[in-house]
Amino acid sequence: MVKGIYNAARSLEQHMQNIDVIANNLANLNTTGYKREIPFSEVVNKYGDILIKKLTSQQQGEVVQTSNQLDLAISGNGFFAVKNDQGALELTRDGRFKISDEGFLIDNSGNKVLGENGAISLDNTALEKDSTISVSKSGEVKLGDKVIDSLQILNVNDPSQLVRSGSSNFSSEGVECIPSNENDFAVSQGFLEESNINPMVEMEEMIKINKEYESAQKIIASLDTSLSEANEIGKI
Repeated sequence: MVKGIYNAARSLEQHMQNIDVIANNLANLNTTGYKREIPFSEVVNKYGDILIKKLTSQQQGEVVQTSNQLDLAISGNGFFAVKNDQGALELTRDGRFKISDEGFLIDNSGNKVLGENGAISLDNTALEKDSTISVSKSGEVKLGDKVIDSLQILNVNDPSQLVRSGSSNFSSEGVECIPSNENDFAVSQGFLEESNINPMVEMEEMIKINKEYESAQKIIASLDTSLSEANEIGKI
């Protein structure tokens, strides 16, 4: 009976974590390039141990037109590569880029966007009103007729190993990053990839988890009552 209360309490804790996950998904419904977190679930590893694991869905989000020449979206498999302030590599599908005061192409968090030759640097003419920046489907970046660099588009062998480092960014630590095959992706200039969250799916999941949470509460209350009655009988 005590074990039953323990298992039900463990279920309550997991449901609470899942409610937080869904709430976070809904909060990022309009976050560019955000990938849906799948609620925690129990999985059994090769040793038979039961683990609680949370995964991220890398399903493609809807691509919408913005007509901003520095907005980029990836269709297919791959991530933009950026370098954070600590010099660590991060992966993202958020293509809201801009030009820093130093002339570097940076993401919305100020991280430098990486090309095949390192951080992509555009000269001061890129800041002028009439400068034209063009990006091909393969990721080649041009300033006017001058080729600047090609975007570094990376992929990973096991996306389930990716750990979120920011709102739409993932850390590359502990995962093997490989260049994406040009046939597996296409870069669209003047477009952004929206989050892959479906609010109806999240609300349905929330209702389901709330019902399971209530059931677990009732089980605990019932077992607690039975345990109390058993203790009273034992005193007689």
